[in-house]
Amino acid sequence: MGISKIEIYYDENDEADGLRVRVKDNNATLQDLLDAWQPLCDDERLYKLYAEGQHGVCRACTVNCCNTAYVIPDLIAFKKMAACLQLDHRRFIADYFDREKVAAGLLRMRPDPCIFLKDNICTVYPFRSLICRFYLCSNMQGDCEQLIYSVAWAGSAALQIFAEQNQLIDPAPQAGLSSFDQMFKRLVEEYRYTPQVKHFLHAGDYSDIPLAPFLP
Repeated sequence: MGISKIEIYYDENDEADGLRVRVKDNNATLQDLLDAWQPLCDDERLYKLYAEGQHGVCRACTVNCCNTAYVIPDLIAFKKMAACLQLDHRRFIADYFDREKVAAGLLRMRPDPCIFLKDNICTVYPFRSLICRFYLCSNMQGDCEQLIYSVAWAGSAALQIFAEQNQLIDPAPQAGLSSFDQMFKRLVEEYRYTPQVKHFLHAGDYSDIPLAPFLP
């Protein structure tokens, strides 16, 4: 499976072993990775922990991770969703993000279920965040998992920096984060100092982001 620049594969003799990624072109971009990843959502051969019988397509899933997902968007998705809704960034945050978390300095979207989930369908599917795009209830091998984490959290850290630079969030946030919130805040803070974040800050689209700097 996959496309010419990137191959996503797994051992069909050990379906729970985990997904692996092979980058076959040094010029591959984040968009190439997304293009290779998307077909996995509809791959009924792939082992999925929460699917009925551990196999099925994500769009038919009755568990639906969107009901409880903890979504801190990446910067590119944030801009695309705001544009889709025809909202400026400040209004987008005010209308679609958890106000208590924003006041405490964490850009989490309104959850339980996700504010974009209507009749169990994502209403911004083409513009959804990297955290959503990459989520599969499937195991990943170490290098593959690290690549996905690095990309997604660098994008979220870039949003945090962008929001601070544009005074979209309070630079002196209030207290009020749970221990779970604090874990995500630490992840954002950890990734904000990585050089990969700069690629998100300077990119207009995922195709502008080279994948090589994120590879383990």
